[in-house]
Amino acid sequence: MSIEYIPGDTLLHRLDIRVKMYGFLGLIILSFIFQDPLYQLFIVTLTGLLAFWMKISLQKIGRMVAPLIPIIITIILITGFTFAPERFGQASNQAILFYVLPGNRLGATVGGFLMGTTFTFRLVSMMIASSVLTLTTSIDDFIQFFQMMKVPVEITMMLTTAIRFIPTLDKKRQLIIEAQKARGVRFNNKGIIGSIRSHLPLMIPMFINSILMANSLSMAMLNRGYGLTRTSTSMRQIRFSFKDSCAIAFFILLLTSAFFVRFKLHLGVL
Repeated sequence: MSIEYIPGDTLLHRLDIRVKMYGFLGLIILSFIFQDPLYQLFIVTLTGLLAFWMKISLQKIGRMVAPLIPIIITIILITGFTFAPERFGQASNQAILFYVLPGNRLGATVGGFLMGTTFTFRLVSMMIASSVLTLTTSIDDFIQFFQMMKVPVEITMMLTTAIRFIPTLDKKRQLIIEAQKARGVRFNNKGIIGSIRSHLPLMIPMFINSILMANSLSMAMLNRGYGLTRTSTSMRQIRFSFKDSCAIAFFILLLTSAFFVRFKLHLGVL
């Protein structure tokens, strides 16, 4: 997931943080309403258009999805063999493709594989949507949002610090990998033990860098008087505008239409 804020003047940048969070929550609800992969593909396409609007390249999306490929394959296989035909309402989805064990045991159903595809699309759509959210929202807006939600100051500080420094740690990780490769370290040793040993030259410098960054951050917070008062202020207060109201109206219309299609027309189910 890409979480480093990119300054800009797009409509997504100008929307209120509360509208973005409501939209993100609405997208999650929308993805869990439908079971049909075709409807999930529409949601993935919608989030992909948002990513394209934010100029997130297909290469970056591919790098985000690549580590999930083993998980995706596992999900599809598990659902394909564990979802019984009785769980599906349509006869075409109840069809059994083949049996793994003799005696017609452990059959792979069409609906099971389709459900696994649905889970995969849900995962990808939420990953892209969360990336778009963090790319278009500054840390200051997140802090104000947590304050409006009455989140304790300590938890707010931990969450926003994590959001801020994960991209920095990722850049340090890439630099350490390049430096260790230049020293002849190999990261592709076979076996579990070999993989753990090969990543020790990466993990030890990462831990040291993390401790040094935490120490520098604590000293900077103390020098700026953090914790002296429980009341915090912001240079820019977030406020609802006309475009925020239009965005909320669009989200409500989209969710209402989705509920109508799912529960009134009985579409989007397996």
